[in-house]
Amino acid sequence: MKRIQKVAITGGTHGNELTGVYLIKKFIKNPNLVKRESFETIFMHTNLGAIEQCTRYVDKDLNRTFTLDGLNDNSLTSYEDIIAKKINQELGPKGSDNPNVDFVMDLHSTTSNMGLSICISTEDKLSWQVAAYVKEMIPEIHIFSWKGDTNDTSFISSIPPSGFTIEVGSIPQGVLRADMFFETERIIQAILNYFELYNSDEHTKKYNKIEIYDNVKAIDFPRDEQNSINAMVHPTLQENGYFKLKKGNPIFVDLDGNEILYDDIDGLYALFINEAAYYEKGVAMCLAEKKTIEI
Repeated sequence: MKRIQKVAITGGTHGNELTGVYLIKKFIKNPNLVKRESFETIFMHTNLGAIEQCTRYVDKDLNRTFTLDGLNDNSLTSYEDIIAKKINQELGPKGSDNPNVDFVMDLHSTTSNMGLSICISTEDKLSWQVAAYVKEMIPEIHIFSWKGDTNDTSFISSIPPSGFTIEVGSIPQGVLRADMFFETERIIQAILNYFELYNSDEHTKKYNKIEIYDNVKAIDFPRDEQNSINAMVHPTLQENGYFKLKKGNPIFVDLDGNEILYDDIDGLYALFINEAAYYEKGVAMCLAEKKTIEI
């Protein structure tokens, strides 16, 4: 078993998601909070330009910039493309058999009422073992499996083979929310505790199964002939992350108050409902299948 030598905590990948920004500030001031005896923990702000402006990004979404093609394309010169290459050299490089860090946890928040979530985009067994341990320690956490919206996973957590994103919400963009700040820190501590056990003789438990929400697809808002949104998320969904849908459930309501009903697969779960940052991506919500998988 290969020991864990270095773990990275990244925050501010989206500059207006302040939970990660301020947790990194806290760790810079108090590094002993994330120190463990058997491995090194590093922490970094990733998108300093967006953090300074308190915007999601400067030129483009940094968390959609870590494809192998993009990282190797020197013609891409946006602010985020440039810093993605620097981050990749510091944490990776991506695709290496011996990256500079063994695991990346990237800290995010969402305007959707999803509570505590881990978003996994890898088939890597270690990532799933970590998630299963965190689920055991923090039973209310949800595990969402999503490869992303590009062919090659483009998230910063995909630089080493092992890693995932931590999502907490609901939190408005540009806002610090104390309960979610400390809940995110609790997740971080659980992950670090796992790696300390992993590196020791105390680590004996292997997780064989885990309950997840497996992404099926994203759906857009209803739109008119000019491609303008002409209906809103229905109030019954608005504050209900991981909402189980049945045919006939109202999911949108138009500007005149007419309900638009769900007419897809029974039993899928809606999440990332009405996420503010996804308007530009044409996503009103994601639909996922709840299942138990072997890991």
